[in-house]
Amino acid sequence: MINNLKYIIAFAAVILFSGCKFDEIKSVTTTGELSIVVDENVEPLMKAEIKEFERLNPEAKVNMKVVPTKVAKAELINGDTKFIVVTRNFDEEEKAVLEKNKTEVKEYPIAIDGIGFIVNTKNPLKKVTSEDLKNIFTGKYTKWTEIKSEQDRDQEKEVAKFFNATTDKIKLFIQRKNSSTYDYVLDSILKKTEYSNTAVVCSTSVQILNNVRNTENAIGIVNMNWLTTGNADTIDSTVKTLKVSKIADNGRQYDFAEFHQGLIFNASYPYRRSIYVFSTELDMKLASGFISFLLKNEGQKVVLKNSLVPVSQPVRTIQIN
Repeated sequence: MINNLKYIIAFAAVILFSGCKFDEIKSVTTTGELSIVVDENVEPLMKAEIKEFERLNPEAKVNMKVVPTKVAKAELINGDTKFIVVTRNFDEEEKAVLEKNKTEVKEYPIAIDGIGFIVNTKNPLKKVTSEDLKNIFTGKYTKWTEIKSEQDRDQEKEVAKFFNATTDKIKLFIQRKNSSTYDYVLDSILKKTEYSNTAVVCSTSVQILNNVRNTENAIGIVNMNWLTTGNADTIDSTVKTLKVSKIADNGRQYDFAEFHQGLIFNASYPYRRSIYVFSTELDMKLASGFISFLLKNEGQKVVLKNSLVPVSQPVRTIQIN
């Protein structure tokens, strides 16, 4: 059983690499200036990665521009940049354009992120099913007291006691359409049913977090990367993340899972996705040095510290009662 257990993840091993021309290669790949375009969803991680890369390589400078997901991919497709970091792969239409332009793109998964659902800390709601989330974000449920739980009657009573006729209305905060998080929830949870037309569209994750912090009847969508405090296994406590139970298409209901780094790692928490680097820079330059850093031990340590899941280094889970 997952309930009442905490998990932390740690590196199982450190992998070292060496070569006869290491110093020569290193000088080419760790000096100079690099411009990258970053999906807004991964801004905190990439700030931390750049800071550590530049600390280890003082002759390197990485300039980061933050844009929505679809804008980042469009800039790579149009040749306006050679290096992007995003949380969604190219769709069929985008792949067709790349193929038509004969653009060779290298793909590097660097981390696994999770999609969380947050409410105000005063809200007594603690857990929801995927069907509840669908009903909330499509507008079928407009009041908190409409959420019923066969598994937790006490939660129902607490919600009914907390909200009154004035505050019971659910206030939705969502990402804008060109965000990968908007698309992920639309595809995975809403099953292509449109978001409620009463939802407030926010330009950034920061706006969603601030709105939920300041609105007792609010709910928002945010990824783990924006909830991290920069210390492994700890997330922002100024909002409350909901435990989620996924109900599969065949009706099977899974255990409620906390939005937690270890449970994202072992896929007990159901809503997770990869973070990718896509690059059209094929030469041995600073871009390749930065990618190598992201994939190897030091870069993956930054992923771990920021409450995300490393993908290219061995990790293990440690269960703590």
